[in-house]
Amino acid sequence: MKVKTMMLGILQTNVYIVYDEESKDAVVIDPAGDEDRIIRFIEENNLRLMGILITHGHFDHIGVVDAIRDNYGVPVFTSRQEGELMADPNKNLSLNLMRTVVAVENDEVVGDKDILEFGELEFDCIVVPGHSPESVCYYNKDNDVLFCGDTLFAGSIGRTDFYDGPQNTLINSIKDRLMILPEETKVYPGHGFQTTIGYEKKTNIYMC
Repeated sequence: MKVKTMMLGILQTNVYIVYDEESKDAVVIDPAGDEDRIIRFIEENNLRLMGILITHGHFDHIGVVDAIRDNYGVPVFTSRQEGELMADPNKNLSLNLMRTVVAVENDEVVGDKDILEFGELEFDCIVVPGHSPESVCYYNKDNDVLFCGDTLFAGSIGRTDFYDGPQNTLINSIKDRLMILPEETKVYPGHGFQTTIGYEKKTNIYMC
C-alpha cells in the first residue's frame, strides 16, 4: 500500500491518496482543495479511484469533494452525524470562519467497527468523538496505518472548542480507541507531521 500526501486548501490540510501499486485500486481521504492536483496524480499513476473517505465534516476537509466525485462518479463515505455537519455551512464552520458557503452531501453512511473494502484496500472504521460529533478514523490493519483526521496530532490533539463536549471526551476517546492499536501504527493526521501510536503514547502530553 502506498500513501501520497498533499497539503492542500486554505488551512493546508493533509489530503491522502491511498492506493495499491499492483491493482491500482485507490481512495482519496479528505479532499480539501486543488482538485487539479489530486486528479493529475490519479491520472499520472493510472489509479482506479473507488471512493472518497471523509474523517469529519469541517469545511477545510471537504472543499473539493464534489469536484472529485463528479469527475470519477465515486461515492462519498462519512458517518451520519458528520454527513449532517458537512451539509450545513453553519455547522461545518465555512460560513462562520470563511464567510463563504461550503455544503457537501454524502453518499454512504459508515459506523463504528464497519469495514470498508475497495478492491485490495481495506479499512476499519473507528469512531472517535470530541473534535467533532462523530469523527471517523480509517485503519488499515494489514499495513498498520491510521488516517485520523483532526483527532490526534503529533504531540497534540484536535480542538474541542467548536462544540459543547468537554476536552476529556476527545482525550478519553483517543485513549480508548486509538492508543490500543499496535505501537508501530503509522498515524497520518489531518494537519502537520506523521507520527506513530507508540511515540504519542510516550510523549504526547494529553496521553500521559
